[in-house]
Amino acid sequence: MKLNSSNFMCLMMMLTTTTMSLMINNWLFMWILMEINLFMFMPLMSKNKINDQSIKYFIIQSFSSHLLMFSILMVSILMMPPKNSLIVMIALMMKTGMAPLHLWLPEIMNKMKWNECLMLASPLKIIPMILMSKFTSMKMVIIPMMLSLMMGCLSGLNQTCLKKMMAFSSIFNLAWMISSFMTSKKVMLLFMMIYTSLNFKIMMFFKKMNIQYMNQINQLELKKKIKINMMILSLSGLPPMMGFFPKWMILKEMVMKSNIMCFTMIMTSLISMFMYMQISSFTFSNLSMKKKMILENKMSSINLINLMYIPIMLIFWVN
Repeated sequence: MKLNSSNFMCLMMMLTTTTMSLMINNWLFMWILMEINLFMFMPLMSKNKINDQSIKYFIIQSFSSHLLMFSILMVSILMMPPKNSLIVMIALMMKTGMAPLHLWLPEIMNKMKWNECLMLASPLKIIPMILMSKFTSMKMVIIPMMLSLMMGCLSGLNQTCLKKMMAFSSIFNLAWMISSFMTSKKVMLLFMMIYTSLNFKIMMFFKKMNIQYMNQINQLELKKKIKINMMILSLSGLPPMMGFFPKWMILKEMVMKSNIMCFTMIMTSLISMFMYMQISSFTFSNLSMKKKMILENKMSSINLINLMYIPIMLIFWVN
């Protein structure tokens, strides 16, 4: 995706609508912003000449948008609180690719370029997640969140295609995103910044190196192998990496709300680490003993500080 004037305008509109959604509590305005986001993303997809995937994505998003609008009208007519509406929940689950309505997400992401995968994995989910956190109850969303955690980590274990693996990683982290939206705005902003930045670094690295499958990582030089390995481990939430601290803060809040959900998040995180460790195994599977001995000397101290110790300072900002 070349950043020409039309693409830049679409990206700026998506950024503007997403930022506005954080300051609005009205159902109708948020629905309009969500649809603007969709229509700004469609031209970016059509540049790929993958018309079938664009049509599939448009049909799924249009159906879920109409279902959401229908549910809003029904809630207004019946004078019932939106937090008790199952149709609202189903529409938002379909919008975000939340389990068990997630099957479309890996298939579509697999046919996209890395730029579009990045936008679909996190920024496009922000507005539906805000709606879900504000207008659905914890009791209704807890089962889909647990299903997303389990389906995301288990389905990603057998993947060798990196785009599909990142799609299942997105499904897994979707439960963490919604939990962050339900805790506090500071925790939510911290989690989204770290998760989106890690996704950006990883996917842009795969794009730059033209990597689609795990076995292609073996062709990289040692320094680049170490770099991608550190980013993947951080995304997995392995302490003391950067991705661990926002998840730890979310768990601190979730303990007060649901012990079962907290336990599920911990156990599935352990399973998901095996999914991310697959990349590590491919990364260092053919290294000689001599190269393994000089591994630490090749590591950049600046990268270590960024990935490990800077998040400790962010804890003081949140607290």
